[in-house]
Amino acid sequence: MLRKILFHTIGLGLILGGWFICVINVGLDRGATPFKFFSIPNMIGLVLILIGAYFPEIAIRLFVKKEN
Repeated sequence: MLRKILFHTIGLGLILGGWFICVINVGLDRGATPFKFFSIPNMIGLVLILIGAYFPEIAIRLFVKKEN
């Protein structure tokens, strides 16, 4: 049970980290550079969000034994 909570906490951290990177990138670049929808920091943030969304399910399947 604690492993499942740990995996979901890690996933939430990855989602929030990716969101934070995207928001900070947009906030820092606003008005300073021409608008680019797909920039490197935004893509990194998107990848972190996707990894965080699927990480708990994959980790639980790999590392947690089935409970009868």
